[in-house]
Amino acid sequence: MTHFRISSSEIWFFCLVLILNIMPGASSARHGTNDDFGDTAVTVEAESGRIGSDFAVRKNGDITYVTTLSNYTGQTSPEDTNRVITYRVTFQDSGNYNLFVRLRVGSGSYDDDSFFYARGFGEKNVAAGSDWVFINGLAGAGFSSPSEVVDETGTAGSEVWKWVNVSKNLYSGASPEGAFSVETGDLTQTFYIASREDGLWIDKMAFGKSHLYFTVDALDNGLPGSVTKPEPDSSLFYQGPPLAEGASKLLGNVRGLRDDNFANYWNQLTPGNEGKWGSVATTSDTLHWNWSGLDNLYNYAQEHDLFFRDHTLIWGNQQPVWIENLDSTLQIQYIRAWFRMMGERYPLMDMVDVVNEPLHDPPRGATNGNYIQALGGNGETGWDWVINAFQLARQFLPNTQLLLNEYGIINDNTATTNYLKIIDLLKERGLIDAIGVQGHRFELEYANVNTLKNNLDRLAATGLPVYITEMDLGNLKNEGTPDDDQQLQLYQKIFPVLWEHPSVKGITLWGYLEGQMWQTTCHLVLSDGSWRPALDWLARYIQDNPMGVLHSTDAIPEDFRLEQNYPNPFNPATHIRFSVMKSENISLKIYDILGREVIALIDESLMPGVYHVTWDARNTRGIPVESGTYFYRLSADGRIMTQKMLLLK
Repeated sequence: MTHFRISSSEIWFFCLVLILNIMPGASSARHGTNDDFGDTAVTVEAESGRIGSDFAVRKNGDITYVTTLSNYTGQTSPEDTNRVITYRVTFQDSGNYNLFVRLRVGSGSYDDDSFFYARGFGEKNVAAGSDWVFINGLAGAGFSSPSEVVDETGTAGSEVWKWVNVSKNLYSGASPEGAFSVETGDLTQTFYIASREDGLWIDKMAFGKSHLYFTVDALDNGLPGSVTKPEPDSSLFYQGPPLAEGASKLLGNVRGLRDDNFANYWNQLTPGNEGKWGSVATTSDTLHWNWSGLDNLYNYAQEHDLFFRDHTLIWGNQQPVWIENLDSTLQIQYIRAWFRMMGERYPLMDMVDVVNEPLHDPPRGATNGNYIQALGGNGETGWDWVINAFQLARQFLPNTQLLLNEYGIINDNTATTNYLKIIDLLKERGLIDAIGVQGHRFELEYANVNTLKNNLDRLAATGLPVYITEMDLGNLKNEGTPDDDQQLQLYQKIFPVLWEHPSVKGITLWGYLEGQMWQTTCHLVLSDGSWRPALDWLARYIQDNPMGVLHSTDAIPEDFRLEQNYPNPFNPATHIRFSVMKSENISLKIYDILGREVIALIDESLMPGVYHVTWDARNTRGIPVESGTYFYRLSADGRIMTQKMLLLK
């Protein structure tokens, strides 16, 4: 038998080697054998915890997920251990972590999109609001395309599996930086989630180091995060000009916070969740309201000279949860503060949806804001709360155009009638500047085009401009794999009806990027930057119809002619008719009495024919002009014709 004698110094050396090899992170940190150590997210399958009886474990294809069996109306804490799932999570490395959740919002959209998670690690009291984060608004958040970075809010919609970074969510009461902190000597932590709405499915959670950026692909496949934020190859994306450049009508969209290509496509910007009160007022302390997302979008619009329409001041959905249990006196004080701060912070805002969906989703009820009485309730008119909201908007946002917004209107005669009752009340009081009608897939895909035209005519009879505020078209019922032919047919059927109506002054599409739309089949641009056929058609159509000009070619005119506008004098809009006898470049511009250009209605090549153009007495930026004398000038190939008109308000 051979014996080995080891000195005390050798024993110490071998012990040190052993410690270095078994300590988490020691080998890579000191010897560089694994540069990615600790940089992959720690994944926790949702069904792997100790599951309360209010949850069920189910399958969606090869995905195993958890969902709650009942709805719960509480908004501060779960209150019951049956609603809680408990996890033990072991980390490779110490540090601060962000929490990511892979989830799917159900068909109920904003009624299927909330849950609770623990505010940090360790034991929690199910009844203590300070121990929990109520995360809501997930129907309009998250990322689903593999190359997308799961950072900030995101815009992925309902009925799609997606990742949400709930630690950096910009419109909830998310945990502060460092809430998920792991110490070297305590690498196994206790964590909880809790149920709220039964249409929400949760597949898994992931904890990624807070200084790293993770793509959807990295979280799906256990790949390391990146110290620098991955940026797409901008050379693959459309470089402009905007699709409606030179048009008198707006063609806008909803912009995500990280969409740096937006201004190449659109001339009008609307925030999605970032402009809603529930997104900003995450606490009752007005000094700590979170304006960062809305600031980002407003500043982007100003830098790129985009028409900025905010969405929305008053809506029964996505309100601050803390306001619902206050008395009316306190509620109206907060409402006034909300309006005042919006006006002070965004003085160059062009337009705002003052009230959204008054017919369908007023701020009434325990989970819908519950402050309708603070605004006056129904009152004598039946709509006092809407009138009072517009009065506050006129007071605190005096330079901003005020818009009422609603869905299911122009496709429904009765809905248009009911909507006009509110509009007339506001118009009588001089409180409304424009009418907003949403244009979602479910409103338009089965609509009769004559019904759409007739109801647009009824709205136009008020003398107010009309804006299509939230348009998206894709698959019928949004079902199945995105169908290019189906989407193209719907755009060709519906879009011209809206664009060519003389009272429609702009159309805002409700998203356009793959993986970033709540109606998942309605995107127009794929994640690699390529266009779907509907966008190819739309770009050509806008070029051919930049103003929604009505064009008749029944007979080729015998001369070049500019007729007197009608009516004249006019208010709020007038029609201009002119004739073109051959294909040539045509310019039709409006000038004030000092000879300054107000707006170019047409500046393009036209085919022979008779044209009808409507001017709504607004300048290039959509701002109403003052009463007075104006001149309109038609020019082509050195020939110029001018007429005079009078605007009386």
